[in-house]
Amino acid sequence: MRRTITTLAVAALALGWTTACEPPPPPASFTVNVAPGVTGGDATPGDGVCETAPGNGVCTLDAAVQEGNALGRADIHVPQVIVRDNPFVLAETTITGQLLFSSEYEYDVREFEIRASDLQIAPGGRLSLEQVDLHITGTATVEGALLMHRLVVSGWIDISDTGLVSLVNAWAGVWASSLPTPASGAWVTNRGTFVSRFSFLSRNMAPAIAPAIVHTLDGGSTGLGANLVSRGSITTPDCLGNPPVSEGYNSTRACGLDSVGDIDDGSNGFPLTDIPLGAVGCGTDVTIDWWGHARPAPDGPPRCSRGSWTG
Repeated sequence: MRRTITTLAVAALALGWTTACEPPPPPASFTVNVAPGVTGGDATPGDGVCETAPGNGVCTLDAAVQEGNALGRADIHVPQVIVRDNPFVLAETTITGQLLFSSEYEYDVREFEIRASDLQIAPGGRLSLEQVDLHITGTATVEGALLMHRLVVSGWIDISDTGLVSLVNAWAGVWASSLPTPASGAWVTNRGTFVSRFSFLSRNMAPAIAPAIVHTLDGGSTGLGANLVSRGSITTPDCLGNPPVSEGYNSTRACGLDSVGDIDDGSNGFPLTDIPLGAVGCGTDVTIDWWGHARPAPDGPPRCSRGSWTG
């Protein structure tokens, strides 16, 4: 039986709400203080200090992740990366804790900030990415939760029956990849829960591969709202398998969407500013776009644009 997606349920998981009487302690906070290319694991995972050797104060991305996994929760600040070919490379690719990666937002000078060959979000693990671009050269296997906001993300995503992937204000898809296309034929293979809102989902960045956006298998549930799919000359369906649940105002091809504002014939290839206040969270749950501009734009009509940025 397909699970029903509700915005409240996704928001509760994304925020880590709990029914416990006592609030959880604040997460540990670490700042990566080395240049891209400097690597090394944590000296003593779980001691609350991010450093590659006792007393050296050197906090690498891998050391911060190891500390966060050991402690259970951590907020990790990642500096800006200006040179595209010199990203932070994540070698500690298994996430068991509840981790938040964040950075400043200056998109004009920002490229892929974190690169990983593969990524594993273990059951109970949660990785939240806020303004931190992620380039996966292999596959992200999600058994826990992967929550992404205001970023560029590339790479194959495989969601297990216990997994959740959420996109808001994202530019996402598969860029040129040397890996074979998954058997599902899609960027996201979904056996669990996949939710995308106000995102630009690209198929034509890898036209030779031309994967669908999502293949929802039995037991999985996909929710789409206010997304814009870019496909260039690709004419195959954007969605495979079980049809998604629509919040409306998606621009797609052959996804089986028929909610208010949906355009499912592939005819719209540019942002439409036609989403009224309150619909799909326009101006309520979603108040900024990918660039950080207000939704709706203060100098325009009280409506939001489809996709990740204000039209």
